[in-house]
Amino acid sequence: MRQSALYGLIVPIITPVDDEEKVDEVSFRKIIGRLIGCGVQGLFIGGSAGEGSLLSMKEWSRMVETAFQENKSRVHLLGGVMDTSTVRVKEKIKILKNIGYKNIVLTPSYYYTLRCDDEFIRLFGEAKEASGDMELIAYNIPSCTVARIPVEVLSEMTQRGWIHYCKESSGDLVYLKEVIQKCGELGLKVFMGDEATMDQGLLAGACGVVPVCANYDPTTFIKIYQASVGGNITEVRRLQGRINDLRANLVNAGVCWLAGLKYAVACLGMGEGEPVSPLQPLSAEQKKKVKAFVASENGKGVVCFGDDKNTSS
Repeated sequence: MRQSALYGLIVPIITPVDDEEKVDEVSFRKIIGRLIGCGVQGLFIGGSAGEGSLLSMKEWSRMVETAFQENKSRVHLLGGVMDTSTVRVKEKIKILKNIGYKNIVLTPSYYYTLRCDDEFIRLFGEAKEASGDMELIAYNIPSCTVARIPVEVLSEMTQRGWIHYCKESSGDLVYLKEVIQKCGELGLKVFMGDEATMDQGLLAGACGVVPVCANYDPTTFIKIYQASVGGNITEVRRLQGRINDLRANLVNAGVCWLAGLKYAVACLGMGEGEPVSPLQPLSAEQKKKVKAFVASENGKGVVCFGDDKNTSS
């Protein structure tokens, strides 16, 4: 029996680490508690925002185990199993299955770029066989994998019953709309991962959003999803302006798109704000600018703990 449907805001959660690049469990639990308290529908663990592919296997396992323990089945939990080969993907699936995860997220494998439909089908087919009743979510992010999942492959996997959801982060609106139209007719639901065009993706029919800036300001993304469902186009456009502002001040704060976001969350009191090596951290001047931006946000409702307010102490 399938679990309840995925929709709305799924946060691709960041993973705070210490100076030895070990998972900072205390800060990680605080971030999880804060996001759940804000009313998100789910958490995506170990994606590109979570730096899952950069952690050692030991720390990757600590990350997914800690998230599962802290979540306590309060919201949907998605575990990223992307890796460089099918066998590595299956090893991660086995770990998540033993922990108790119900959802896994998989990109095309990387380093050896997938070139033909059969390679995509082989990877996702073996992952589906290994995952059994777990929900397999296809993740299209060619900026990280080079390969883009062909629409025909997504259609084939949907028809075979392997997937019911796709996270689309290419930023290619023509591709996104084709997936929504052609695969949507077969039952596939699409999550929007590209923040720069989030408004257009939602208005085109995306079932939810998976934005990295929601680690800092989840409320804006909850609101833009709700506005799209309510057909309030004016509000959707207004909130996209807020998202663009977050991107300009956080995602584009430094060389690495993740560094500014992690530092902003650290300014809220969670983690040290450093990305995992070899990603470039912010310079002292860049940190000063991000800190000033966070300070200017005081009173805008960014810090939200809801029922989990006590986890901020």
